[in-house]
Amino acid sequence: MFERVIFQLLEGAFICRVSHPDTFDFLCDENNLRTVQDFLAKIGRRIVRTSKQSGFYLVFSAYGEQERAAIRSNYADIKNNLIPVISFFNLVIRVTGQEDILMYDTAIEADTLIGKIDQDISLRNELQSLGTRFKTISSDTKQRKLLDNIFKLLVNDGYLKLANPERAIYQVTSKIEYLLDVIKFIHETDETLKVGDEQPESETGSLI
Repeated sequence: MFERVIFQLLEGAFICRVSHPDTFDFLCDENNLRTVQDFLAKIGRRIVRTSKQSGFYLVFSAYGEQERAAIRSNYADIKNNLIPVISFFNLVIRVTGQEDILMYDTAIEADTLIGKIDQDISLRNELQSLGTRFKTISSDTKQRKLLDNIFKLLVNDGYLKLANPERAIYQVTSKIEYLLDVIKFIHETDETLKVGDEQPESETGSLI
């Protein structure tokens, strides 16, 4: 289990009870967490938890030029994807009326979602427009295929997990908490996108 946790963290995974239940339980044990932290310290990394403590992820523990370049690249990717990802969740909120959708462990039913979208032309247009914002998705597809492609992308990016393939039910992972923290941090400062001598103070800015 120790080796599995290390590889998942180094691959950039957000470990929570939804996405990685076994390794999440392993890290919730203080002795196991300390052992993992001791190992990661030797390679300039450490584990932090999301703001609401629902997930673990890896950050740099020291900042050289190489680490700063990785941080800036990560933030650039996040900023490029902020609008489509948040727009998707806003669409889900509008369709379902579920205000707590941006919370870890919330379930989203794709069949229910597309059923309501199909009944409202403004929602259909919004979904079509949303598809154009995801650069890797072709918006020139039918509504259901477009929605499925968006779900697949968000699963690959770690924001969702396909909890029930037969019923097309997805669960929100702890990475959404990190995204909300990043949004707040970007609103306050963009220091991690600049080249300078000062180290970024936010743990959010040091994601590997």
